[in-house]
Amino acid sequence: MSGICGIIHFDGTPVEKGELERMAMRAAYRGTGGMYYHCDGPVGVACLELDTTPDGSGACRPLIERDRRLLFAADARLDNRGECAAAIQRAGADRATDAELMLGMLLLPGRKAPGRLIGDFAYALWDGRRDELRLARDPMGVRSLYYRVEPRRVLFATEVGQILAAGGVPRRLNERTVAWHLSGMQTPPGCVFYEGIEEVKPGEEVTIASSAAPHSRAFWRPDPERRLHYRDEREYAEELRELLTEAVRCRLRTRTPAGISLSGGVDSSTVASVAGWLHGREAGVPPMRAYSWVFTDLPECDESDNIYRVADHFGIPVTPIPAEETYPLVDEAANRPHEDDPFTSMFQPFMHRALSAAAREGVSVMCYGFRGDVMCGGNVNDVPGMLRAGHWRQARDELGALSRVMSLSPAATLRRYVVQPVLADLLPSRARVAGRQALQRFRGARAGQVNHGLRTGPAARAAAHVRDDFLLQAGLPSLEPVLHAAKGWPRMAARHRYIHVFSPLVMRGVMYAERVSAAHGIAIADPWSDRRIAEYILACPQHCVDSALEVKRLARRAVEGIMPPDAIRAASKVSPGPLYLEALRRQAHDTVIDLITDSRCADLGFIDEAMLRDRFARFVRGEAPSFDLWSTLCLELWLRRYWP
Repeated sequence: MSGICGIIHFDGTPVEKGELERMAMRAAYRGTGGMYYHCDGPVGVACLELDTTPDGSGACRPLIERDRRLLFAADARLDNRGECAAAIQRAGADRATDAELMLGMLLLPGRKAPGRLIGDFAYALWDGRRDELRLARDPMGVRSLYYRVEPRRVLFATEVGQILAAGGVPRRLNERTVAWHLSGMQTPPGCVFYEGIEEVKPGEEVTIASSAAPHSRAFWRPDPERRLHYRDEREYAEELRELLTEAVRCRLRTRTPAGISLSGGVDSSTVASVAGWLHGREAGVPPMRAYSWVFTDLPECDESDNIYRVADHFGIPVTPIPAEETYPLVDEAANRPHEDDPFTSMFQPFMHRALSAAAREGVSVMCYGFRGDVMCGGNVNDVPGMLRAGHWRQARDELGALSRVMSLSPAATLRRYVVQPVLADLLPSRARVAGRQALQRFRGARAGQVNHGLRTGPAARAAAHVRDDFLLQAGLPSLEPVLHAAKGWPRMAARHRYIHVFSPLVMRGVMYAERVSAAHGIAIADPWSDRRIAEYILACPQHCVDSALEVKRLARRAVEGIMPPDAIRAASKVSPGPLYLEALRRQAHDTVIDLITDSRCADLGFIDEAMLRDRFARFVRGEAPSFDLWSTLCLELWLRRYWP
């Protein structure tokens, strides 16, 4: 994707173009289509263009309205172009770039325009008349935007590293964010690993003026009271099919060909099938090329059969990526972290291999199915919803399936999946929170954690080798933000779905993948991260979305008639976890030993190195099951590279 950065001097000092260039060059890979600068006295903006559209509508250039003293920059893909063109009623608006349409919307009276923008975006709007800067980011958090407010200036950029490149910006580690990272990598939006730098949260607009403290407001939230009640379950599937088709269509407004990271699961197979189906029916939809893991040494992870069921049906060529050449931590260059934060996928080598192959073949957009699992899967069970809808037989069968899958007695199954959810829906939110915290303390005690009131809330997820005194000093809250936001949802199943969809781990993963893709000159597209799909899924009865009897039932039914029937039946969730475990035990064993010896994490007081080394040795010998090691390893890699 493209990128933006800028400097605002509130004291009137002219912006030096050289400083703006240093900020831009830190993310130069985002500017393969050109870097465009605008400096006018105390205001400077740079746009790094990575436009993948065939008609230039995704151009990233500074937009200047001199009569109104406005300067606008946006890294964006706007999906509701027709609606926006009609709203601004400007001649030739239908031929405008996405950024031009967005600016037109933002100039409409009132402050409702950001909530009417559909797509992936981050923008900066400087109003010289008001001496006011507005920064905003799309609700699903696909694009990133950071800022730093100083007494006399404001810096903003797509990447943290761009802000660090500006003169006079200190590098101080934010240890509270480190604690979030070590607590299951569930670092909430707004938490940055560098002190003094802030992140615009998804769905948030931040206003920064010379005469007041920064002000933020949420311009979009899903409505917890919205409910859909269709007579026939087929209607839910038909509507999801329409939304998925539109989401894929919008993301294929790109030069040919488009890529797809294709596994044999429901999420990416759905995207590939809808894209292949559209290509055969509509002009202008590019053909697809697939990039897929193939496993020889670990056949239990291989999904080749279903990959080719989908690919062959739509004539999609597949580039196989041998999994045994992508072991985590074996190739130092392929596992290098980004300067912005330590979040790194343990399967980054596969991403690099696939993106490199795609770039060689002229792919400009790579499609993924990142949020498919949290949208339509994730084991969100809703037996009470079945009962309320009068589906008694379905509820009975669902309880039987849950009893088998979870190895619970019938009484325990009834208690967990009927009694507890019903009571939780009847209790006030404060009581639900207290109960959840008590349960976390109980589970922590059973897991053998040292727990004297320290391991509650998010900290309870931290591995035993993370130091208690560090977690206590970091002061993580008793309730993480996504759980706090979910309190407003009236049903347990809907609350769980909300927590899944807006999981900080998923948010970080999507942002991370965007950076990795951009480094290869490729934009990412995740149709499952479409805000319209999120709104719809959250309004659906959750027993129609997913069940133990039929995993991802709504997604499967939505692609009936599009995806081959045998592919729908065979699609399943296969974890590549064995590749990671094999790397830890054998392929990258020596690298792991190096990373947990004379550790920077230990030097800084984050972990108990002796405990970690002992636990890892027992894991290698097969005496202990897998444990949370990756968050520590990728943090160690990041600290050694950027905090020597």
